[in-house]
Amino acid sequence: MVKRLPPEPAVQSSPQSEILQRYDGAVSVTIGPRGVSALRQTPPMRLFRPYAERGEPETVVLGNISGGVTGGDRLGMSIRAEGVPALAVTQAAEKVYRSHGGAARMNVDLTATEGGALEFLSSGTILFDGADLDRATTLSVEGDGRLMFVEILMFGRAARDEQFRTGRLRDRIRLLRDGRLIWMDDLALGPRPLEQLSAAPGFAGATAAGTVILTGVSAPELRDRLREDIQTVTDVRHGVVLLDERTVLMRVLGARADNVRRMIETVCMRLRADALSRPERMPTIWSV
Repeated sequence: MVKRLPPEPAVQSSPQSEILQRYDGAVSVTIGPRGVSALRQTPPMRLFRPYAERGEPETVVLGNISGGVTGGDRLGMSIRAEGVPALAVTQAAEKVYRSHGGAARMNVDLTATEGGALEFLSSGTILFDGADLDRATTLSVEGDGRLMFVEILMFGRAARDEQFRTGRLRDRIRLLRDGRLIWMDDLALGPRPLEQLSAAPGFAGATAAGTVILTGVSAPELRDRLREDIQTVTDVRHGVVLLDERTVLMRVLGARADNVRRMIETVCMRLRADALSRPERMPTIWSV
């Protein structure tokens, strides 16, 4: 006679059992006279090493192989150019999806040491409706190091006629030279970001915002040339200012993300040629 076991009690769901798995990944790399070294990467963050295009320095591509970011993720990037020119490009625009609990946190640390020239070209960050992102970016230069930082924020998916109506964004940028704070910027949107994006004293209806920072150069001359190049552009709002005698900052706002991207491209081509001794074009991997 087979003895039957009593049925197992039903498992009761709990908030803890319903928590979704989140990523905790980072990539860190140093680019020096001997090329790439001190590489550390934890999924989903990855570093790729394509052949450098003609006229370009040592090139690395950073990617998030998970396909996007959501609430609870912890991601980081750290790039250091030690005494050499270097180019870092993100593989694609980072997509920040609707959060189902908590903020996604990202840290970006970029360093150019004495004699180094680091160019960081982000393909952009897309904030889906309901996204919650807390990002901190630290730009550090030492001695005569040069560093160029490019980022484009897109508020919603234009192809789906989606707007960044709900959610939060806190985006912080710190610029340091020889350990001393030169400039700081904090952007906070939410919990109803569309109200701020639509306000005339705010973003005035812009769906995208671009930032270009270049430090370690003769900034007044570059500022004047940039202003001359872009004075006839009317499809975006833009401004070029000096943060100090060695740092130029440009901000762009536009009702269309593609117009902002074209403006950023025009400015970067000028800066690449005049300040970084690189081809007066954008790297192919950023342009696709």
